[in-house]
Amino acid sequence: MTGWPPSTLEQQALGPILNPNELGATPDAVVALARSSRYRPQFVAAFESEPGIFDVAAALASYVRTIVAGDAPFDRFIAGDASAIGESARRGFALFRTHARCTTCHAGPLLSDERFHNTGVAWRTGTVTDEGRYRVTQAPADRGAFKTPTLREIARTAPYMHDGSIPSLAEVIDFYDSGGVPNPGLDREIRPLQLSKTEKQDLLAFLRSLTGTIREGM
Repeated sequence: MTGWPPSTLEQQALGPILNPNELGATPDAVVALARSSRYRPQFVAAFESEPGIFDVAAALASYVRTIVAGDAPFDRFIAGDASAIGESARRGFALFRTHARCTTCHAGPLLSDERFHNTGVAWRTGTVTDEGRYRVTQAPADRGAFKTPTLREIARTAPYMHDGSIPSLAEVIDFYDSGGVPNPGLDREIRPLQLSKTEKQDLLAFLRSLTGTIREGM
């Protein structure tokens, strides 16, 4: 259930719980929690048996599938409501598509190209601290490369980067403005941007406009 990389939502749900670098729980501890007086009745009602680790994965994945986000101010703006976002966010959107070069990786409805890139996050110490995609492909070009995340709901999901090493969106903008961290495999599209303070504020306003209404339990 917890192999790398996860191929199902069920595997992804268990991954952070069992990973020693994240929550670090054991399967026995997870099952013990599921069988506690607080959760056992609900598991038995849903699965008609004593809960096991696969039931926990199924329950978590089923819940995650009910979380739907939409109707962000930016969505309304794109649909024709010119008043949905402010002037700063509009300028930020223009920057996002042009000088800031964000759409190189963050494109399409989900604002992600679904590809893997080396931005230098894993090279802050001068040597790679996380092999990233290389762990799967063994291709030297993939060392320190990570999948482009969606930017939808990005204002809700601090801290940022694959390792949570950047605490705020403003600092993420600073990171890319500086051109990432130089390393042998740095993506050729990552380069210093020389954004002004106002331009950075405008980009931040645009990113915040991607926060929509989350509906759970649909």
